[in-house]
Parts: sequence; C-alpha cells; structure tokens
Amino acid sequence: MAKRRYIFLIDSVHKYWVLFLNLIFPIECFGCGREDTWLCSECFDKIIFRKSQSCLDCKTKNQWGEFCNNCCERYYLDGVWIAADYEQELVAKLIKSYKYHFVKDISLILAKILIQFLDGKINETKNFDFKIAGLDWKMFDQIKARPKVLLDFQNNLIMPVPLSKKRLKWRGFNQAEIIANILADNFKLEIDAKNLKRIKNTKPQAKLNERERRNNLADCFSWLGDKLNGRNIILVDDVATTGSTLNECAKVLKQAGASEVWGLVVANG
Repeated sequence: MAKRRYIFLIDSVHKYWVLFLNLIFPIECFGCGREDTWLCSECFDKIIFRKSQSCLDCKTKNQWGEFCNNCCERYYLDGVWIAADYEQELVAKLIKSYKYHFVKDISLILAKILIQFLDGKINETKNFDFKIAGLDWKMFDQIKARPKVLLDFQNNLIMPVPLSKKRLKWRGFNQAEIIANILADNFKLEIDAKNLKRIKNTKPQAKLNERERRNNLADCFSWLGDKLNGRNIILVDDVATTGSTLNECAKVLKQAGASEVWGLVVANG
C-alpha cells in the first residue's frame, strides 16, 4: 500500500512539474528566440560538429574515437563517438533542457545532430574505400583501423543506455531511448531497448569524481536477452564524461557475446 502511495505521489509531482515548466519555459529558439521551435534551422546550422575524435581516457586525437593502446585494457568499450562539444552554448542548452527540464521534444533535435554526425562518419569510411582503390598506401594504417560498426553498418544493433525504474518514473521518459529509436528508424537499423537493464539505483554521476563514478556503477547493469553471437552494438546516450556508464553497459554486452561495442553521444560533458 505504501508503495502505491509513493508511485501516485511521484506521478502527481511529475505532472505538476511538467505543467510548471510549460508555463515558465515557452517554446522559443535557444539561439535567436524565434517562437514555436526549440532550435530553428538557421541556428541548428551554427552547431559545430567534431572533425576529429579522440581516446576518451587520455584525450589523444585519432580518426575514429577508439581507445588508444595504453588505455584500451581498462575498457570494455571499443571507443566513443562524440558529435559536438558541450562547451558550445547551444549544445549545452539543448542537453540541460532535455535532461533536467523534461523538454521531451528536444529529442528530435539531438537525434538530428547524431544523424548528421553518423552520416559524416559513414562517408569517411566510403572515402577510405576509394583511397584503397587508388592505392594510397599512406592511409593503410588508418584504413585497417576502421571500426567494424562502420564497415558493416547496416548489421549493427542500436541500444539506449537504460534508466533505473525510479529515475524513469520521475523523468517520465528515457531520453536515450527516444533518440535511439529515431536513429534506428532513420538508418533502418535493429534496436533493442528492452533487454539491457539497470538493476541498481545509483547516485547521479554528475556529482561524483572519476573513481566514484566507476564504483557507483559497478554491477549496475544486466543483460536479459539471448546471446548476442558477435553482434556489433552502438550504445546511445546524450552525454558522456568519463564513459563509466557506457563502459559498464559494454561489460555485460560483451559477456553476452557482443563483438564491438561503441558509444555514441551528442556531447562530452
């Protein structure tokens, strides 16, 4: 009985909170203030996409966002793709409003950012294929290091980073799942948003240092589906800082038989 009262209270608070936000946050462009849109097309075009990636751990720049040889042994993830920098004011406003002000419609904008970013990565791969045909052997090492997720893109499995039941109840939606569904639909990819589960409630990662983040997430996720049998996975989230959350997800996915597991995020917070 007490649990039912608690759930009812959470539902009521969430509904009133959303109503309150609708009153104090009218829909207008975060860039220019134009009404009836969170980001107009002109301001969207001002977002700067990352031209290069880097090892998320040591920050050494590279072509694909893989972990470097000195860092990869500490990670189950193969790498992380970061579409844009959180330091961009528009990007920060979008993510903060999406995560903390429950502005669900912003999912379309964040998904558009990831779609354009992924299109660029796919085109890079095609350009490398062309250089192989032209026998540009100076590029051979970079070509050889291309992620399998890009080489065999249409066979990837997309997964959102899951929320705990408590956090999902409070927010009302999983921001990563909405974005992942849009991506899967756009690229005609298979999505699994059910079998990767968060089985422990944890403290908010933003308040913790790197070591505390790892300890906070230890044994936090579980895979409930069938064996993955060498499938390549793209894990979707809005922000990655140290990659601890993505890495814990990758741990259970590789234990379930996944081959490559890559993170895909809008920004590095």
